[in-house]
Amino acid sequence: MRDDDGDIIYFFASQLDFTNIKSKEAELAAARHQAEAEVAERTDDLQESLAARTLLVHEVDHRVKNNLATMASIVKMQVRLTEDEGQRHALLSVLNRIEAISTVQRKLFTTNDVERFDIGDFARELATDLVEAIKRDDIRLTMDVSPVLVPAVKATPLSLIVNELVGDAVRRGLADGGGEIHVVVRRLNGHFLIRVEDTSEPVEPDPASAELGRRMLEASARQVGATIEKTMEGRRSIVDVTLLVENKDTPQ
Repeated sequence: MRDDDGDIIYFFASQLDFTNIKSKEAELAAARHQAEAEVAERTDDLQESLAARTLLVHEVDHRVKNNLATMASIVKMQVRLTEDEGQRHALLSVLNRIEAISTVQRKLFTTNDVERFDIGDFARELATDLVEAIKRDDIRLTMDVSPVLVPAVKATPLSLIVNELVGDAVRRGLADGGGEIHVVVRRLNGHFLIRVEDTSEPVEPDPASAELGRRMLEASARQVGATIEKTMEGRRSIVDVTLLVENKDTPQ
């Protein structure tokens, strides 16, 4: 402290012992580093576990895919050797469903997300393939398809639902008279909708094929808890399949 002339007349000093504070800070820092190390180690373990699980699932899917390909080859061979037209038709119907399931397995095998399946992407590919396979210029395919992710365990029954709906549209009339097919897959208010509309001059389908398709559709719908609603509006037929979307099904 200085007097009026600016000379120093007193000295003042103050000390504060914060050793404990520094010790606590050091302890907290050490604890934080230890926690970060444990989290990093745990994360590595989880990533390794997930990688191993993904590899295992892909291996299983790969084997299933190969088995389905073998089954399809056997059915194709039998088709070539069968002269009875009714038997050939039945074998081709079986082959069509095997190939639909094979498409699911191929998509599961080539994606990194082994727990979820995009039914919208599948519907787009399957409908395009089915319509292009019949090579008809008078059949017009339109789609309103959005990504809808579902658990992988639901992939097969949902794929069969799409296959039956589009295949039925072709079998019931478009194969003879031409027309339009419109495929819809989208979310709405906690549910998602699979809809297939067709506009054509319908013809009477083969009774056995129609009955098999109906049973396949209903069995697949029961398997995933879906509801089916069919309506007719003149030349237009509409089939809606509605399924509850669980929280874990929501796209990220």
